[in-house]
Amino acid sequence: MLLSSSSLLSSGPPWHYWRAGHPDIKEMSMAQGTTLALPLHFHQEDQLAFLLSGCRHFLIAGQSIRLTAGQALLIPANTPHISRDGDPIQAEQTFCLNLYLTPGLYTDQADCAELIHHHLGEQPSRIHLAPPLPLPLPMEDTPLIGSIQTLARRAKMSREAYSRRFQRHYGLAPQTFRLLQQLNMTKAQLRSGSSTLQTAIDAGFADQSHMGRLFRRTFGTTPGRYRAGPAPL
Repeated sequence: MLLSSSSLLSSGPPWHYWRAGHPDIKEMSMAQGTTLALPLHFHQEDQLAFLLSGCRHFLIAGQSIRLTAGQALLIPANTPHISRDGDPIQAEQTFCLNLYLTPGLYTDQADCAELIHHHLGEQPSRIHLAPPLPLPLPMEDTPLIGSIQTLARRAKMSREAYSRRFQRHYGLAPQTFRLLQQLNMTKAQLRSGSSTLQTAIDAGFADQSHMGRLFRRTFGTTPGRYRAGPAPL
């Protein structure tokens, strides 16, 4: 499906998500506005961000990657990153399209460029490849299962040593990593059609409003809007 930048422009919240109807693309999102920053987070899919206008900064493993119009960035799955706005003085309008891909299928610039051209009819001027962060400790293979103490024991480390090593590697505590896993799980459930209430219960949140606050802060939209997932007209 070829999308034009004019057809994507819309009013309302700055972040919109929808299902792409493509076997390799789990979902797509667009971000439009002058304030699009998101706190530290990650996705279970590879993220391909393409900037149509404006400027964005991504902080990954202590390195800052600056995107300008026409450039793209591929972020591997489960890689914590922060997205920041461009120049706060100019406060220019930014428009960014994101594709969330099956991990490992698109790994080089040529594949990413072809995907962007297929969906937008645009040819990126440059594609940045963020380095993957291989998980050094047994966390990813046991999401939401067992305590941090149990995971530390499996790694033959004390809880404190495990937490320090995890913090150094990822820039966040294992408890925070697990919370972000939890939020990614809610995305998958909402995409499958589960209600926001049932999703909150299944994911182990204290209540629906608690999940909603964390979800919006992390992904820029509410669980209800995310679940609806309409393609912008």
